[in-house]
Amino acid sequence: MPRRLASLAVLVALTGAFLAAATAAAARSWVKGDVLLNVRAGPGAEHRPLGAITTGDPVEILEQSNGWTRVRTESAEDGWIPSGFLQEEPPAVVRLEQVETEASKLRQRVDELTAEAERLRAAQEQAAASVEQQSKEIERLSAENAALQSDVIWPVMLTGATILLTGGLLGAWARGAGHRSSPRVRL
Repeated sequence: MPRRLASLAVLVALTGAFLAAATAAAARSWVKGDVLLNVRAGPGAEHRPLGAITTGDPVEILEQSNGWTRVRTESAEDGWIPSGFLQEEPPAVVRLEQVETEASKLRQRVDELTAEAERLRAAQEQAAASVEQQSKEIERLSAENAALQSDVIWPVMLTGATILLTGGLLGAWARGAGHRSSPRVRL
């Protein structure tokens, strides 16, 4: 039974180490401080340098062992560096570059929006001038229409009055010509 318990403990320890290595393999880190690090062929200063990385260079952590970390650089080269030179967040130099890039994009967007606002302001002023001109034209046409309507009604009224007067005169004349005075007395 103690052997079985020992085997189980070894299995749990190996599983934990494997999970820790797998978790570390997915991590991304950056070189911290103001340094130039040699990327070496193995974990230790006795191994030959393969290249170098400096502050702000991103690396992918592949493995950690005895104070050394195996990393993959942006050039897809795998090598070992001392573990104490990595940090999880980008250093200030990288963040500053990111902020400056974003600020530049935002300034460009502000310039674009300012130009668009000026274009819209000019279009709005032009539309307002057009509305004012159209309002004046509507007032002029309304006045002209009223004048034309008043000019049309007088001939109609004059014609109607002439017809009425002519009819009255004809009626009076016809009445007087068709009737003779009768001797009857009317009351």
